[in-house]
Amino acid sequence: MELDFTHIKTVDDLKREQFAIHQRIKMNRDKLQRKMYEIPAEIAAAGANSLIPGFLKGKVSNAALNGGKNLINKFFVPEEKGNGIVTGLVMHGGLIKKVFSLFRGK
Repeated sequence: MELDFTHIKTVDDLKREQFAIHQRIKMNRDKLQRKMYEIPAEIAAAGANSLIPGFLKGKVSNAALNGGKNLINKFFVPEEKGNGIVTGLVMHGGLIKKVFSLFRGK
């Protein structure tokens, strides 16, 4: 992917482009960070799905799995502009360390 910066002629143009790039990076970082917090729910759903016998799989089990994922996500995924306990742990990386330590059994 080659970028075209031929429209930059002045220092002000450069500053505007720099600001736009920083905003795109921040937006993509935030999206990726939110996806990382959804991993525990995806792992739980995949594990539960493997335990359900084939003849029981269908709309009801999918609805139950999606409901379970949503419930887990409500605990792990921070609110957009929240200042709750979960958000504070998430911002400092403590929540991720706690989740992985649970999986390792420590």
